[in-house]
Amino acid sequence: MTLAASILLSLVLNSCRSWGQGWPSIKCGFETGPAHELRKWHNLTPADLHNLSAQLIESEVETHVRSLLINISWSLSMDASIKELRATKICVTSKGTEEHFECIRCNYTEKFQSQTMFGNRRWQFHYIGFPVEPDMTYFISAYNLPPANIYEDSPSKSITLISPGCKDNLMKYRKTCIEMGSLWNPNITLCKTEAEVEVNFTTSSLGTKYAILLYKCETCDILIERDLITKVNETRTSVRIPVSDESNSLFVQIIPYFSTCANDCLRHKGILTKCVQNQGTISLDSLGRYVCSIIAALFVIVCVITAVVCFRRNSDTKLQPVKVLLIYPKEVCFHHTVLAFADFLHKHCHCDVVIDMWQKRRIAEQGPVQWLAFQKEVADKVIFLVSSYTSSECNAVCHKSIGNHKDKSECMFTLAFNFFCSDVKNMSSLHKYMLVSFNGLNGKDTLPSALNSCSKYCLMKDIDIFCRDLSSTHGKVNATNTKLVCGWRPSTNCIKTEEHNIGMRDDVSASIE
Repeated sequence: MTLAASILLSLVLNSCRSWGQGWPSIKCGFETGPAHELRKWHNLTPADLHNLSAQLIESEVETHVRSLLINISWSLSMDASIKELRATKICVTSKGTEEHFECIRCNYTEKFQSQTMFGNRRWQFHYIGFPVEPDMTYFISAYNLPPANIYEDSPSKSITLISPGCKDNLMKYRKTCIEMGSLWNPNITLCKTEAEVEVNFTTSSLGTKYAILLYKCETCDILIERDLITKVNETRTSVRIPVSDESNSLFVQIIPYFSTCANDCLRHKGILTKCVQNQGTISLDSLGRYVCSIIAALFVIVCVITAVVCFRRNSDTKLQPVKVLLIYPKEVCFHHTVLAFADFLHKHCHCDVVIDMWQKRRIAEQGPVQWLAFQKEVADKVIFLVSSYTSSECNAVCHKSIGNHKDKSECMFTLAFNFFCSDVKNMSSLHKYMLVSFNGLNGKDTLPSALNSCSKYCLMKDIDIFCRDLSSTHGKVNATNTKLVCGWRPSTNCIKTEEHNIGMRDDVSASIE
């Protein structure tokens, strides 16, 4: 890194720290032993956690192998003792086929200066970790640091989380379950002739030994047991078993023996069906039907291949929509500027636009921090919107219709800026951020100076550069190299703008949700 780049990064980080004071985040790591605060006496200690919850989430997807982790969330009590809070320790004990104990310590990066977040909301944090195995019980406990002194009550929160087995639609793609045969489909067929039963099934690549059990009914004792050892994997296997029973209601159960589960592998059942007798000669009518079936199958295969090729060609030339998260400070008129700019992005620049005002219900359910973190993660671009444009005709109507949304937009803008600061510190996702102004940045704009490190565009002067950078998002490039037709200016009629964009909002919001 050059000296100039190092100086610029230092200035941006210092600006982030100074502007984001009073907004603590967490830095978590594993802690094998007891917390060092236990060896000290503390005159004042923080209150207990207000709430603790956990749920299973899916992480990376690699072909058919998926990983499940525990998402642990907690909120803090709203009292003055929060100023003494330094860290939260979380321990997880897993019990099942094996037992495991592990703890993490989440240090708060700054001292708490307020009992609540913006909007008088409780402080909320979450940690994603602790890999999940099938059929396990997880005991999760958490407490604040520094802890209570010796002989004093030591408050903590505890919950229990039980993971599903390998038959669960999500868990069956876990590597452990795949190795136990969760994705194996033997496709069992069972039919009976005069004195024998024919069992057909597809073997697995995970093992070569199978046990075949015959029953007279699903709840009856075993009638016949036969072991099968085959060296051919993932092929159709047929086994004939002599029987003396004349019943036509037999059942079969196939037990595989795989290395990871031995005698506890998933079993599969089959029901008796009617056998098709083999004929010594093939009639002309049967031969004709056989040939017609082959021709029909070949025709279907050709059609499918043609459809796939056409689909891929269309997909290669089709411009994929760009997902844009629009962030704006409270000084920007929502109906006159924000909605009009969103309409411009949606209609002329082929963008799916997300604005906090359109997803109030989701924000209320998830909380603003988690909602904004998810939207920032899936968005192709995060645009900080600035406008020095003023209109006495429009501002009065706009500000009257918005009400107290100014405070909410300021809260969301503060959250988004803190995410930007985190990305600057970690040198990640910086290509997502754009700063857009309509009349140029000047002394009247109250944006933090750290945002000067973003790519800046002044509309309409920089419209061509803006459209080019917007369409050339990471992983989404216009294959036809065509130039987007972008053109927009703020409307001067606030009432018409509001009616027009409310209709557009319903279309865009529906496509996003």
